[in-house]
Amino acid sequence: MKKLTPSLKEFCQKQELLRLSYIDKGYPRVVPVWFVVIGKKYYVGTYGNSPKWKAIRRKPQIGWVIDGGKQNKYKGVSMYGVAEEVTDQKLRARIYRALGEKYYGSATHPKHVEVWGEVDDLSAVFMRLKSEDGFGWEY
Repeated sequence: MKKLTPSLKEFCQKQELLRLSYIDKGYPRVVPVWFVVIGKKYYVGTYGNSPKWKAIRRKPQIGWVIDGGKQNKYKGVSMYGVAEEVTDQKLRARIYRALGEKYYGSATHPKHVEVWGEVDDLSAVFMRLKSEDGFGWEY
């Protein structure tokens, strides 16, 4: 995979949605999800009983796109790889806090707690999107 430029990395971190693709009942499905970047890794969350998580557990091969921009100034990345469940409690807590800060301004915001539960709530599933290959664009 080509290295992403610093401006493309910054662009991706600031975007609100990542479009995640996975195989569900034999067909590709694409859904917009909230995400955070920690270090060089992308993380998303869902619920343990969600159809999305059930499908990804059966077949962890995924793809994702983060894109945007204004006419004639488009940027984005397209990647593929596998989704891995994050089980390490310290990393789960870090992802939880990062999602709260990005989308609500605080991990203690009541709406964040309503969506994700408490920091140690195991009904929330956090996934690392492990890239095998991909590319970025800026034009």
